Amino acid sequence: MLEYFSVTSVNSLLIMTKKNVIVLAVTFLSVIGFYLYLFKDSFRKADIQISHTIRLNPAYLRRPPASGESPEEMPHMINFGLGREYQLTSVRVVPEAEFETNRFAHAVWEMVSDSNSVPIRAFAYGYKIKGMHPSVKGAKAEPLVPNVSYRLLFEARSMKGHHDFKVTEADNLPQ
Repeated sequence: MLEYFSVTSVNSLLIMTKKNVIVLAVTFLSVIGFYLYLFKDSFRKADIQISHTIRLNPAYLRRPPASGESPEEMPHMINFGLGREYQLTSVRVVPEAEFETNRFAHAVWEMVSDSNSVPIRAFAYGYKIKGMHPSVKGAKAEPLVPNVSYRLLFEARSMKGHHDFKVTEADNLPQ
């Protein structure tokens, strides 16, 4: 009489055929694949974006310029800016040509952190970075030679990166 409510008819509705299982699995995997394709950048390590600027050294802005001295003649400094705050563990500046032939090139400036450095968004060449110290005790940054390309190598925990830059004679960096 009420045959469609019987136990055997309900069980037959719950049992999936082999074809239905394959169609369901392919559909599920397709949806997951499409999601991963759309959001693949979410699973990638973020790149450390870095830039550099050469600006007038603020220490020289506090004193009045000598007679006849223009701002272009006053010493400048190189500032490096990061895309966001990072806890740097290592910062090295090496001549790019030397680095191309020798991975362990002589660093003109090197800072390391033994523990946690302070998260920073910018730093200046040759100046102290909070939480970091020179890799060789008492070492100071060497003057940069004009018209030579340099590579800034840095690490922030598990991330590594580099930035190439060049200074010119017009930049008037302190010697």
